[in-house]
Amino acid sequence: MIYDQHRAAFSNVSAYVVMHAGERVATVAIKYPRDGAGRLYSYVHWLGVPMVRGFAGGGGYDKRSAACASAARKLPEHLPEGYDAAADAYRRFVDVMRADGGLDWNTALTGAGFTVFQAV
Repeated sequence: MIYDQHRAAFSNVSAYVVMHAGERVATVAIKYPRDGAGRLYSYVHWLGVPMVRGFAGGGGYDKRSAACASAARKLPEHLPEGYDAAADAYRRFVDVMRADGGLDWNTALTGAGFTVFQAV
């Protein structure tokens, strides 16, 4: 019974943890449309920076990566003061996530030195 409840609650959601140098630095959550054709939402949260949300609609392309790029374009250009140690990783994360050049967001982050784990 509990497994059915969990499956129903999270059937249209995926959640990811983004790691860099062995530390959790960000999370990405994706909310899929029920019909597959509606808006897909992406919530991107780099720890220490407010979470942002983007979306992609329609079909025939990688809506997940497009929604992640839409969200990443709302991230601040620089980390707040006091986060200097993570500045280079943050800049790389933002650049990769904003790119939306046809490469899957997960694959692009992995290629940039991040590790991505799917949590849900």
